[in-house]
Amino acid sequence: MHPVPRRLWQIAGGLAIAHVVLILLGIYLQNGPLFSDGVQGIEDDYVGGDLARSFTGGIVASFGFLLLVVVLTFLAGALGRSNEAGRWAARTGLACGLAYVAVTFAVGFPAGGAAMYGAQHGLDVDTAFALNNVRIFSYFLSLLLLGGSTLGFAAAALADRVHTGWFGTFGLVSGVALLASTPLAGVGQQDWGTLVWAVWFVGVGVLMLRHREVVASTAVSPAPRETVGQD
Repeated sequence: MHPVPRRLWQIAGGLAIAHVVLILLGIYLQNGPLFSDGVQGIEDDYVGGDLARSFTGGIVASFGFLLLVVVLTFLAGALGRSNEAGRWAARTGLACGLAYVAVTFAVGFPAGGAAMYGAQHGLDVDTAFALNNVRIFSYFLSLLLLGGSTLGFAAAALADRVHTGWFGTFGLVSGVALLASTPLAGVGQQDWGTLVWAVWFVGVGVLMLRHREVVASTAVSPAPRETVGQD
């Protein structure tokens, strides 16, 4: 089994950090009313919002999710290399992660964009409110997929004994927090899981930048000396 080149670890680590930065920037630029804001939130943030700024934020966030695909694909190849259980976990992490990105691109972004554009071009606020709720509920459910992805990669890291503390143990904590976020949405506490995950993923990026493969050295036993008997 050949080690993964350190340069690839560093590139993937930089992209992981860039993903979080772009997502935070995209959230800052967008106007996204929450479920609890009701119809009034649609009027304040969508009808009276800056369409160009919000769409720019959406594009920035979209590029962030593209980078996430690259990082997840790398992790699926770099982790889970020591045994079959680890490979299974890494592939599960990739599958759930790609599904998370797909839900975001196919449901979350289009619904939010259509709601804001429609609200400023004659769509009644009740319909815009319903569209925005599709965006919000898709986000709630997508957290389960992100949690599954995180748990998969954490298990693969533990199987390989790669950065077991942060990748592995804290990864398991982050994954469980994400899984809990969906039911916690009922009491408005759904964002704690993503905050924990963001901290974990930035740390993953930093460790990938600093990663060095540990090459096991095989000790060579010295040849036994030949004993010459005396007559």
